[in-house]
Amino acid sequence: MIISCDSKPQGVSIPSELAKNEQVVVYFDTFNEVIDEYVGMIEDLAEASKKNEGKTDFASAMSALSSVANSTMKMAPLLEKIDQFEAKGDIMKETLTEEEILAFADTYAKMLIRIQEASLKINK
Repeated sequence: MIISCDSKPQGVSIPSELAKNEQVVVYFDTFNEVIDEYVGMIEDLAEASKKNEGKTDFASAMSALSSVANSTMKMAPLLEKIDQFEAKGDIMKETLTEEEILAFADTYAKMLIRIQEASLKINK
């Protein structure tokens, strides 16, 4: 449903009720970017933990550490951007209709589910 078989992460789509609100679109696009980085980082860590045997231990650990560092560097400005949007959240809410608020809440919930699914991969 949310995660495809393709190697490229597939984000949560923005419903048509919200597509005309530029602030909301940018917020969710940014949130999707953060989740994509997080998913990639989790997948790299899961792969490194599977290879945690023999001579490849150190190489896998260094690769995983590098992946976490790169993802963290990419996510930092995106998270800052999301924080700015959330600070303006009350203003954004005032401009949304009841239908848009429901679509916003549904989209946000789908994003949280995507994060949870990614987190579960580390335990496989």
